[in-house]
Amino acid sequence: MKITTRISLGYLLLFLLLAVLVAYQVVTIGRMQAINRALSGVGSQNALVSLQALRDLDLVEEYARKSLALADPDYLGPLGEYRDDFERDLAELRGQAGSAGERGEIVRLAAGWNAFTRQLDARLARPAPGAPFPDSLQADMELLKAEARSVYQASLGAMRDQVEQSRAMGETAALVLWVSTLAVLVIGALVSFLIYRSISRPLAHLTEGTRAIAEGKFFYRLDTSRDDEFSQLARDFNTMTRRLDELDRLKKEFVSHVSHELKSPLASILETVQVLVEEIPGPVNERQRRLLELCRQSGVRLMAMIGDLLDLSRIEAGVIEYRLEPRELAPLLERAAAEIEVQARERRIDIVLSRPPEGLEAECDGDRLIQVVVNLLANAIRFAPEASTVRVELEAVDEPPPGVPDALRRELRGERYALVSVADSGPGIPAADREKVFEKFHQAKKGGKTAGEGVGLGLAISRTLVEAHRGAVWVEDNPGGGALFRVLLPALAGRPA
Repeated sequence: MKITTRISLGYLLLFLLLAVLVAYQVVTIGRMQAINRALSGVGSQNALVSLQALRDLDLVEEYARKSLALADPDYLGPLGEYRDDFERDLAELRGQAGSAGERGEIVRLAAGWNAFTRQLDARLARPAPGAPFPDSLQADMELLKAEARSVYQASLGAMRDQVEQSRAMGETAALVLWVSTLAVLVIGALVSFLIYRSISRPLAHLTEGTRAIAEGKFFYRLDTSRDDEFSQLARDFNTMTRRLDELDRLKKEFVSHVSHELKSPLASILETVQVLVEEIPGPVNERQRRLLELCRQSGVRLMAMIGDLLDLSRIEAGVIEYRLEPRELAPLLERAAAEIEVQARERRIDIVLSRPPEGLEAECDGDRLIQVVVNLLANAIRFAPEASTVRVELEAVDEPPPGVPDALRRELRGERYALVSVADSGPGIPAADREKVFEKFHQAKKGGKTAGEGVGLGLAISRTLVEAHRGAVWVEDNPGGGALFRVLLPALAGRPA
């Protein structure tokens, strides 16, 4: 299922739940409003009519007593009016009765009224002036009053029932609201989690893949088993990585092949130049010697570049070999300084080497470690001012120095270390570029321009070689100005360090 379809269905479900909840609340509120209208209208009106009926019964009793005791026709008129009023009250009660209890009491009240009026009419037809009010009429009147009070109580009871019903409906509505809200929140959280999960995991894999490609791991592939937009993206990503892998392989093969093809003729050219400089074919004047020397120096630099390209090819192919054995480090540094001495002398730069009085050994490949130090010295000589000093220091430390980057510190394993420092007094390296200088083909700026010597591989190769020795190499500010490159290697157990 597509991601957009999942999102649409999930939020459509939430919308429907909210719509049902709103509809339920609207219906419940409507019913409660109807109950309130009934309470404020019919219920209270019935109670008032019941009280009015009680007052009318009192007046009927009063004028009935006067009419029977005095046999005065003047009392018959008001008696008839009050009888009519009570009958109107009774009719109104019948029309507005809302509950079964009210209707039952009203029926009994009407029956009692009918019995009372029949007996009253019979007594009025045979008047007996001065006679007491008949006990039977008095009993019927008391019964009528009791029934009227019962109707009033029934009206109040109906009102209480409606109030209780309204309260119960309110509580039910509140409970439904809370439960529905909780359900919507749970479903919303579940939908959001499922959507987040369906998006975050492929994004995490894609992020990991792009990071791998940025690190040059063109063999990385993404999972394409899903049936959504991320699957199509993964297929396109894999197609891209396959093409990049193929191009990278072709590039490596081309660089390796061209480097090998250039190395042999360049070696022949250097040998020929050397023969001419040594005047084996014949004498050369000073101007010719200077030109031949320039040609030889350019050839040596070109040979170093080709060597770096070949080393890079072997490193990327994973075929470079290391001969790790216990080696005294100081003689290796001296050999490195001797190899770079000619280049330093051209710029009148002195290389000062300081070493601890006791021996310091590490398990290493001597030739590869010399290559690392030569690269660091060449870099220092390239950026140091003319007629300055490049210092090389070897010392033993018990723990990594404070300047080692955290990413490198986590990779270090050991209790004692040998620390090699190469310091120059050049322009230094900005903090933002201190990791970039160890990237392939990156060249630092010299006087606002890119340094023209080298192809930017020396430091990248040096870091790879040092890491193969379980060490670390980094750069920091030189306290006296310039750059300070440092190499940290595990010292042999039991050796001075």
